Amino acid sequence: MQSAGALALSSGLFSLLSSPALAAQAAGTLEVYAGAIGPGEYNGGNFAQARFHDPRGMALDAQGNVFVADYVNSVVRKLGTDGLVSIVAGQVEQRDARNGPALQARFYSPECVAVAADGTLFVSDSGSNTVRRIGRDGLVSTLAGKLEVEGFADGPGSKARFNHPVGLGVNAQGAVYVADAYNSTVRRISAQGVVSTLAGSPGDTGWRDGRGSQARFNTPVGLTLDAQGQIYVSEYFNNVIRKVMPDGTVTTFAGKPGKGGFADGKAADALFLHPQTLSFAPDGSLIVADTGNNRVRRISPEGEVSTLAGTGAGEKVVAGALPAELHLPYGVQALADGSVLVTGLNAILRIQLPTPLNA
Repeated sequence: MQSAGALALSSGLFSLLSSPALAAQAAGTLEVYAGAIGPGEYNGGNFAQARFHDPRGMALDAQGNVFVADYVNSVVRKLGTDGLVSIVAGQVEQRDARNGPALQARFYSPECVAVAADGTLFVSDSGSNTVRRIGRDGLVSTLAGKLEVEGFADGPGSKARFNHPVGLGVNAQGAVYVADAYNSTVRRISAQGVVSTLAGSPGDTGWRDGRGSQARFNTPVGLTLDAQGQIYVSEYFNNVIRKVMPDGTVTTFAGKPGKGGFADGKAADALFLHPQTLSFAPDGSLIVADTGNNRVRRISPEGEVSTLAGTGAGEKVVAGALPAELHLPYGVQALADGSVLVTGLNAILRIQLPTPLNA
């Protein structure tokens, strides 16, 4: 039999959870982290004052700073642990491909960023078909590719060619991996700056698991690495997530090749629609920006796919209690506290989950 005290406690707890604010907190929330939902603009300042224009890929450093490719503003920006948003490199809306000191350099269309253990930043400047490097000394240089020249070639960085590089990842040894979207390949840039093709066949699109040149991709865009250095790639047109071992062996990790749609469940049964960037959470979950479905998805370490945010409506961004609503989410970045950042309608949003992904 329940005591009067227990009944009173139960009643009080029910009343607390009935409060809209606490109920939303219990269910998880989507909130604005930096910038504002609305038209694309540029402004610096603190997180609330800052404005972005089509922010895309993000990366997190060991100190907790978040770097974002502010695509239309043509700059790489930092959301600092001090609560301020600053330009790391580039000049606002000066679309060009110019190397040099960080604030004198220019980017054509910075799409994704990756940060090495020593703080070096790498940027896929997709419109100029290059991978750029921002050194700790603040100098911007071309790591690989030739500015504004598309094509395909392996070899030393200045001799290599890309065709719309997008997703980036860097391993503990300093090697950079690139989702070379329009070449439908995954490329590797060694710590010495030499480019090779890890998997896929340039210009030969399709779907096939296998090793190295035997594998086939169709427009790989998102790319991230797990703690073991294994590479995960999202494919825009195959609508799947692939896993690439360091030796170039490719397998299908989640989704059904060539079958776009929406379905949660076991990884092999799940459906995605034009997935974009990827990020690993501290608990080992793989976070997916499922752009075509207007959702952010989670693939658990056990291989279960679930939806973290978004209803699929996609006409606007609606913050508040989850699932909330997202519009063409592109960038995702898991944080150390178990929350997830996502870009949407020119804002950086944060998904606060009822059970953080940091266990």
